[in-house]
Amino acid sequence: MDILKDFLLIFVPLFVVMDPAGTIPVYLSMTERYSEKQRRRIAKRATVAAGLTGVVFVVLGQAIFKFLGVGFADFQIAGGVIVLILAITDLLTPGKPSVVDGPPEELDLTAGVVPLAVPLIVGPATMATSLLLVNTFSPKYVAMWGEGRGVLMVGAMVCLALLLNLVLLFIAMWHSQLLVRLVGKNTMAVMNKIVMILLAAIAVSLIRQGVVSIVHSMK
Repeated sequence: MDILKDFLLIFVPLFVVMDPAGTIPVYLSMTERYSEKQRRRIAKRATVAAGLTGVVFVVLGQAIFKFLGVGFADFQIAGGVIVLILAITDLLTPGKPSVVDGPPEELDLTAGVVPLAVPLIVGPATMATSLLLVNTFSPKYVAMWGEGRGVLMVGAMVCLALLLNLVLLFIAMWHSQLLVRLVGKNTMAVMNKIVMILLAAIAVSLIRQGVVSIVHSMK
């Protein structure tokens, strides 16, 4: 039961930070000139590319984290600041202009990889959150199963949560036209802003935890 609870605690922040409510409208605007078959090809490419990028970063990111000797509290604060800035930028800016720059005619099927997969689906916020989750839950499982198995278990949980979120996002992209008709563009825009507020709250929590850890270590 503890593993299931921890998995949900890992899944929810990744769901929030990957922002399906904000991704679907951008996906539709990027693919509006394509046929239904082409749109679904782009959705497939985006999902595969985002999955590979996210999993590789979780695996190699931990090694880089240790190699640089960066403290977990330092990374909590830095990651929290980045996520907070991204959330505030999204809240104050209509749409995602940094992703949809350029005339529509320049977009082709490679849009499934860039910018849809990276940096829209798996961007700085998702990468930072993934590493933060690994480091947050690792001490508990290291104490239970030892360093090797414990870190491996947490890494697997984060990767699984990331992939499951991607599956849900892929389903949403696959049926995006129906989803927009049912929910409406205005409702999705409101949902996107609510998701960004939750993301900002998570970022503030990460910063607070990092500061508290540093203060305690100085005593």
